[in-house]
Amino acid sequence: MDELGFPDVVVLGPRSGEQRLLTSVPAALAFMMERWPGHTGPNRQIALDALNLALAGKGSAEDARTAFVCAADEAGILAPLV
Repeated sequence: MDELGFPDVVVLGPRSGEQRLLTSVPAALAFMMERWPGHTGPNRQIALDALNLALAGKGSAEDARTAFVCAADEAGILAPLV
């Protein structure tokens, strides 16, 4: 795993039954910028900040992943673990 990679996170896509597998900071940031649902909350901005810090080399991929998972859970798009 490269320095911006992280353990798999599965989120629900905009279409019914669609799931997306995200495995890196760039992929998570792209998802947040392009496909994030209308649900917003305080964890969304925290995740965006953490992802951008990781991309800039000022934060860790692990911290960015944790923030992303919290935001996805808050938005109701974190896929249930099977």
